[in-house]
Amino acid sequence: MRALVAIIALCPVLAYAEVMEKEHSLFTISLWCTFGTVAAALAARYRPWLLLLVLPCVGFFFACQLLEILDPYVGPAMAAEAGVLYIVVSWGAPVLVLVSGGIGFLFRFKYAK
Repeated sequence: MRALVAIIALCPVLAYAEVMEKEHSLFTISLWCTFGTVAAALAARYRPWLLLLVLPCVGFFFACQLLEILDPYVGPAMAAEAGVLYIVVSWGAPVLVLVSGGIGFLFRFKYAK
């Protein structure tokens, strides 16, 4: 009996570990995108120096997210498990934050007193 237990214990066991349970959800990414977009637009419109606080915080979150997607081992597993929408939102969200900052600057200069 002990020999059987030892043989079973020494045999490799297949493990299936999911990738997306360790990554941010689509809801979390959407919340960071919403917060970053609104904060960047308002900061650029009213107090541009606040962009020095907003953009690094939001940028650090999305930089970490995109580094995971660009990883040659984790990225394809994320795409297979979460789908294309997750990848598109992860790439589009930081672009949307930067565009909203630009739109905030346009409104600042257009409606300057």
